[in-house]
Order: sequence, then structure tokens, then C-alpha cells
Amino acid sequence: MAYYRLSIVDYFIFFSFLLLSVGVGIYHAIADKFKKKSADRCKTEEYLMGGRKMPIIPVTLSLLTTFLSGITLLGTPAEVFDHGPLWCVHYLTGPLGFFITGFYLLPVLYRLNTTSIYEYLELRFHSVLLRRLCAGLFILNTLIYAGVTIYAPALALNEVVNLDVWFLILLVGTCSTIYTTIGGLKAVVWADTLQAGVMYAGLFAIIYKGVAAVGGVGQVFETLSESGRWETSIRWGLDPAQYVSVWIILFSSAALNLSQYAVNQMAAQRYCSLPTLKDAQKSLFLIAPLYLIISLLACFMSFVIFAYFYNCNPLETGEISAYDQLAVLFAIKVSDGIPGLVGVFLACIFAWSLSTVSSGYNSIAAVIYNDFVLPHSEHRLTPKKSLWLNKIVVLISGILSTAIAFSAGPLGGIVRSAVGLLGATIGPVLGVFCLGIFNRRVSSKAVIIGFTLTLGVCVFLWTFSVLENPYKGHHLPTNSSQENCGAKDYKKMYISTDYDTHFGRPDTSYFSRISPFAYALIGPSFTYFFGVLLSCIFKPEAEKYSSGRKYSLTFRGRIPKPFLDNDDVKRSMIIVNKESSEDLL
Repeated sequence: MAYYRLSIVDYFIFFSFLLLSVGVGIYHAIADKFKKKSADRCKTEEYLMGGRKMPIIPVTLSLLTTFLSGITLLGTPAEVFDHGPLWCVHYLTGPLGFFITGFYLLPVLYRLNTTSIYEYLELRFHSVLLRRLCAGLFILNTLIYAGVTIYAPALALNEVVNLDVWFLILLVGTCSTIYTTIGGLKAVVWADTLQAGVMYAGLFAIIYKGVAAVGGVGQVFETLSESGRWETSIRWGLDPAQYVSVWIILFSSAALNLSQYAVNQMAAQRYCSLPTLKDAQKSLFLIAPLYLIISLLACFMSFVIFAYFYNCNPLETGEISAYDQLAVLFAIKVSDGIPGLVGVFLACIFAWSLSTVSSGYNSIAAVIYNDFVLPHSEHRLTPKKSLWLNKIVVLISGILSTAIAFSAGPLGGIVRSAVGLLGATIGPVLGVFCLGIFNRRVSSKAVIIGFTLTLGVCVFLWTFSVLENPYKGHHLPTNSSQENCGAKDYKKMYISTDYDTHFGRPDTSYFSRISPFAYALIGPSFTYFFGVLLSCIFKPEAEKYSSGRKYSLTFRGRIPKPFLDNDDVKRSMIIVNKESSEDLL
């Protein structure tokens, strides 16, 4: 395998970006020291929530970058090149998730005036167990996902530019941990704003050079059409035991986007850092076009990469060992010796990764503090101790996710493994929140059993998929030839003709062949179904009175006007006795 050297200018731009990100955290830590002393009780809220006075634009950009990680930039070209462009439909469902969140879910959740979104579950279902189950799952999922997010770009760069994986993992893990630990949410949000600018700059620069290299935009789509990628990848079948289909990608992507932007602590923390509900809704409506632009740019870059490499597959010539490295190789080849261009693109990749993992660390601290520590130690923790406790949790979260990155290995492609893991773990949580918000007659016991059963099913499916890897042989052919590859030696990839690889290897189990892209839909659907069904057996008790108050914890029972102030909202959350509650129903 041939390695490519980066210029001094590339290194300078790349490390300058990392230093700027750390500098944002240092700035906010120092600025807080020189500010007029705030009330002691506000110190932890400042650290976790930015004092609930953050400006809209930085929060919007932070939301944008949080869930578009380096996995998006590296995994999307790999998915398009190897399996066709159907995955890009996923991004089109994003705005739907934003609008559903803004109109239906956010009005209920924002007015809780809480730091952890999982407090809603205890208030709605009167169940500390359910609250902590979902909170614990979020912590575990976020640590693992952060590890994968750190590992993916490190591996891609190692294979192409011969930078050690351990060095790159430590670089991302250390930088994100430092500025998140010392600066809190403000540092994360403002660093995300800087990183959003780098994302757009890197994408535009590489796309511009790439389009020129392949012969124009027309040539990009002509190559895509001639390859038959659209026709081959578009499947309409309803059977879940296939790699992916139009219906799977549409419905599962809508559920996945809703899970990420509606009932995810990382998103909810940013909504609640804004001064008013209207500001939170504005941020969601602002993010929709920005999300579409940057995600479709990533898809278009994937089309350009496909056109560039279609006639000489670098995996077949041995220039790379996995399709996840395509984007880095492409950036190096089309940079045409321009000093710093590759450095900008590398900064772009790491900007996407830093924003995701730093947001995860901060949110883990908020959940651990509010859902596990505060209920037992509120009166024993001084404000100073609370602040230091949160900083220590952020630090430990960074260390753990970096350690997970060191132990991570290939799971069958970045996009498929990441989406499968997310869908298996956050899908059931979405189902729980939907039961609480949209169903007034569901019981706590039914929800807990339904959630546990569904989580078990999803983890079972994901584990089988990873162990048996039924789609290992699923690839779409390219057009490599001696004429197109010149002096390069190449070896055509073997693609079995004995069976349709789109439906997985026939010697694997049916469960392992259920599309990992479908987990995000299976999770909430099963949880909701079991919750409603089991509520016929386990009747709701005190929890049913959480849904009919003047300011309800459900959407249908909510009276949007006149709006109550925060003290009224808190008082409305108090568990009332049956007799007084019946008067409010």
C-alpha cells in the first residue's frame, strides 16, 4: 500500500484548528473567572446549560454539528461507492424530524425546566427505575458511539497518510476532553460554531477541486447513471431481511432523526440552554435548511468520489484497504499539490468528530449528575463540589471513550455499524417518550416491560448481525481495467453470482439478515406496541393523573395558553392525590 505525505502547511492548518478548539475552552474558563460572581447555585447550571441564556445561532450550529460526525463524511462516500446512493435518502428525512420535534415534542419537554430530559419519565410514569434505565442506556450508548467516532477517522488517516492510529485517537480524545472539561457547555457550543465553519470550508474546497478533476458536474451524474447504481440499489420490498430498501430507509431514517433531535440528551440540553421555548423552536426551524445543505453536500461529494474512482477502484489496486478511506485518498489526489488544501479537509473531518464527542461528554455529565447523584446527595453537595464533580465526570467520560476507540475494530462498514448501534439503543427510548407524550392511558409497568423486551430484541439483532456479518460479500461492481488503471496492478473484487448478495448470505440466520438500518424503526414500534398492549393487563394507576393536569405531561392534555411561568410548571409536576387529580381530568 502506498502512503502519501502531508506538507508542512497541511500539518500547520490541521494542528492550528485543534489548538483553536482547545483555545475556545480555555477562553471560556478564564472568562468565567473574571466575570462578576454569580450565585453559587448557578455555577453548575452555567457549566451544564450555559446559564440558559445561550444565543440562537451558535446553539443552532452546535445542534447541526453534534449529529453529523466524521462518520458522515467518511461513511457516506463508502456507502455510495459500495452499495449505491440510496443512503442519501436518509438525509432528506431530517427536516421532518425537526418539525415534528418543534411542534409536538418540544413544547412538552422544554417546560419541564430540567437539565436531564429523563426526569420527564419519572414525572410522567412515577418510575425512578424507568428514568434510570433510559439514562443509563444513554450513557452507555454515548460512550460507545464516541469511541467509534474517534476511531473511524483515525483508522482512515492511518491507512492513507501513515499517521499512527494511537496518535490520532489520543489527539482527538485529548483535545475534545480538555476543552469540554474546562469550558463546559459554552465551550462546546462555541467550538461547534467554529467547527461548523471548517466543515463547510473543507467540503466546498474539495468538491470544487473534485468536480474539476472529473470533468464537470454533468460528468459526475453521467458516470452515476452509466454505472446503473440507482437502478441496482433501489429496492421496494417490505421484507426486513435485506440490506436496505426504499421503505426501510424512509421510515427508519425518520425515526432515527426523531430519536436524535427530539429525545436525545445532547439535543435537549441545547434546546434548554436557550432563554425561551420560541427560541428553541426557532433553532430547530433554522437548522433544517443548514442540515439539508451540508448533508447533501456530503452526498454530492460522494457522487464526485464515485465518478473519480469508478473506472479504477483503489481497493482493487491496493491503494486503500477499506472504502471508509476513500474520502481521504480523494482529497489527497485532487488537491493537485495546492499547499494546505489537504490540511483543510483533515480539519474538516476532525471538526465533525470533535463536535460529536465533546457534546457527548457534556451530556453524560448532566445525566449522571441529575439522574443518579443529585436525588441522593442534593443537600450534601456544595455548589463548588457539584461543579468539580461534573468536571471530573466529563474527564472520565473522555478517557473511557478514548479507551473504547483503542479497542474498536471494523464492524462491517462505518455507516452500517454506527446506524445499527444507534437504532438498537435509542429506538426503544423514543418509543418510551412517544408513549408518555401521545398516550394518556398507558401504565408504568407496561412501559417498563415493553421497553426491556424491545431493547433485548434490538441488541439481539445487532449482536447477531455483527457476529455473522451476512452482508460481508455484498458489493456493487466497478469498472476497473488495465486501460483505466494504467500501470497500476489491480485485482477484481470477487462478487458472488450464486445468490443475490443484497439479501445476505443464505447460510446465515434470518435474524442476522434483518437490515441494521431497520433497527431505528423496530425499536420505537415494538416499544409502543408492547406498551399499549400490556396496559390492557397492567392498568395505569397514579401515573394516569400525570396526563390531565392544566399543564399536562402529554400532548393532547396540554393547554398551550395561557402559558405558565416556571414556578407554576414546577408546581404542576408535583404528584397530587387521586381525588384532586380527578377534578382536573
